[in-house]
Amino acid sequence: MRLEGRALAVVHGQESTLACYDVATGREIFRAPTGPCPHEACLSHDRRLLYVTGYGRPGTDPTAERGHAIDVFDLRRRTSVGSIPLGRHRRPHGIAVHSGGRLFVTCEEDETLLILRLEDDSLHHAVLLDQHLPRAVAISPDGRTAFTSNARSGSVSGIDVMMGVVLRTLEVEGRPEGMAFSPDGRILHVALPDQGSVVLVDTVRIEEAGRIETGPCPVQLAVTPDGGRLAVLLHHGEALEIADTATRKRTHTIPIGDRPTHLAMSPDGELAFASCEGGRVDVVSLAEARIVTSLATGGSPGATFPLALAEVV
Repeated sequence: MRLEGRALAVVHGQESTLACYDVATGREIFRAPTGPCPHEACLSHDRRLLYVTGYGRPGTDPTAERGHAIDVFDLRRRTSVGSIPLGRHRRPHGIAVHSGGRLFVTCEEDETLLILRLEDDSLHHAVLLDQHLPRAVAISPDGRTAFTSNARSGSVSGIDVMMGVVLRTLEVEGRPEGMAFSPDGRILHVALPDQGSVVLVDTVRIEEAGRIETGPCPVQLAVTPDGGRLAVLLHHGEALEIADTATRKRTHTIPIGDRPTHLAMSPDGELAFASCEGGRVDVVSLAEARIVTSLATGGSPGATFPLALAEVV
């Protein structure tokens, strides 16, 4: 396990900025402004561009600024290179990209999943979910099926990407949040914060296939590249748990910083990065089940993206 040569891109929601840090030294490499109150982000397939959802000012005041675009940043150039307008759609939240050239965005206000063509930023489908508060979106490895977690409806929807139609909506207990696929795409793991568990969804039948019990308030998930371990971020528990996906049992609980909200895993599966509202990102060795370093970020760090240092310097 090494820290040298690694970088981390971090979105700061309250500050409306994007910053990048050297993991080994904690040095801030650069910082750039984003749209108001960015929520989530995703990396392009070539790992050069970062797509950031501009959620807009929080709250129910109808005069508050409501986000309606995706900011696009070139990480090597360290600057914004434009935005993707979302037309009449407002409050973009979850976002994911697939190597097939499609960008997926959930819009909370009009309860839709947008599927965009990255070759020209045009709208491929606007899928009406008919479910309240769609949050996260996850794409199957083959790019054929998208899933959304619908927090207020307590459901998970499976969408046919080519046809742009909802295949099935599965009711789950509680308010589903973060999701993560198994490497083969057969199982989707879905965090249920108010249930203290992760529900496993059979992605072919779109039905429940089991559960993993967790500590309090799991919000974000990540699966190791070999599929053997599941990392679970506990917001109220202020910990990172590691579960064995074969036995569906927790194996380690690692205390981390205050009110963690976002989780990322390095491509090699060695490190997990947990954003904490206290203004830091804890870097956890999954093999050693301990924090190996913490990055001081200021503000409230949100979505994080592990990179090679050479990708941003």
